[in-house]
Formats: sequence, C-alpha cells, structure tokens
Amino acid sequence: MKKALLVFFSLLLVFAGESFAKGKSSKSATSRRAKSSAEFPKSAKKSLEFTDARDKQKYRLVRIANLEWFGDNLNYKSEGSYCFGDDENNCMAYGRLYTWDAARNACPAGFRLPSQADFESLWTAAGADFNAGYLLKTTYGWKGETNGNDTLKFSAMPAGNRFDDETYGNMDKFAFFWSADDSLEGIEPGSARVWYMTNKSMAFSYMSKPKIFGFSVRCVR
Repeated sequence: MKKALLVFFSLLLVFAGESFAKGKSSKSATSRRAKSSAEFPKSAKKSLEFTDARDKQKYRLVRIANLEWFGDNLNYKSEGSYCFGDDENNCMAYGRLYTWDAARNACPAGFRLPSQADFESLWTAAGADFNAGYLLKTTYGWKGETNGNDTLKFSAMPAGNRFDDETYGNMDKFAFFWSADDSLEGIEPGSARVWYMTNKSMAFSYMSKPKIFGFSVRCVR
C-alpha cells in the first residue's frame, strides 16, 4: 500500500513539473513576442506631403535616388495650363496639362521642372532597362494589361495630352512629362524634351515635342 501511494505521489510531481515547464515556456514565448512587438512597432509610416502655398493643394512627396519628387501630377492653375477635355474633373483626377513655357514656371518655390539628368536618375532607379515603366506606373488606369506595380510610388498616370490644334487625346494610353531641356542634341527648334510611358510597353523613354503641346508636370528638388 505504501509503495502504491509513493508511486502515485511521484506521478503527481512529474505531471506538476511538466505543467509548470509548459507554463514557463509559454510565458517566455509571450514575453519574447511582446518584446519583439515593442522593438518593431507595426505602425504604418505616413507618406510625406507638400502643401502648395499658392492654392493650398497637397501633393505626395516620394524620395527616389536622392531626389524628392511630387508623387502626383501638378494641378496648379496658371496661364497656359488646361484640363483634359476642358473638364475640371479631369484636373482633379490627373492634374493639369501645361505648355512648355507654362511648365517652366509652374512648380512652387523650392521645386523645379525636372532636367534630363533628373529623369535619367529616375530611369536608373527604376532599373535602367525596357521594363523601367513597370516600377513607375500606377497599378490601375492603363488601357489593356499594362498597369505597373508602382514600386517606387511615382504613380505615373495615363493623363494623355493636349495637341497644338487645341484637341485632346491619349488618355488611358500615355503619360507625358515635360523636361526643362530644349537645347540638347536632337531637339528641333520650337520643341523640348518630354519623357513618356505608353500602354504599348513597359518602357520609360523620351522624345521631342512642340512646346505648344500640353503635357503633365512633375516637380522635383
């Protein structure tokens, strides 16, 4: 009888010890999780914003390769700027389309119209290849299956353009951005450099267009 009681109490001690060990292990794991959570808070980092003092409009700011870009098309109303189709709703969605002369002076104080070197820096950051546009395009809005993944948060939208005959076109198909350069090799008189993306490919490239055309503007500093 004594032997049976001894075995019974021994088993109780074993089970109690196992339970305590499990409880201690669980507590330690919880402590580690709490510590990890404290060291690495899961709070979402807000995007930087810039408020244009001229009209109080807000623009996202994205830092790419040591430059700070507007993450949205400029929508400052000035002489020589237009809404696609002369519809104010398109200005709210896509920003304004500027002639080159208007674009040169459209950016707020502290920012500038990007140069060829600025755009080349952006292109390099996007991989410097024929798929650079994929990292720069929005994830929606492009005609066909040519949306990007917007890895760099540049969010290029197919805002289209205004032609020299005052008509509009290429919405959902092209994103055009004026460059500050009009005197580089290969640029014809009366034209300036414009960088663009199209729904026909994932490329990000440039060409020359007449200064009277209306294209989007991204400001940089």
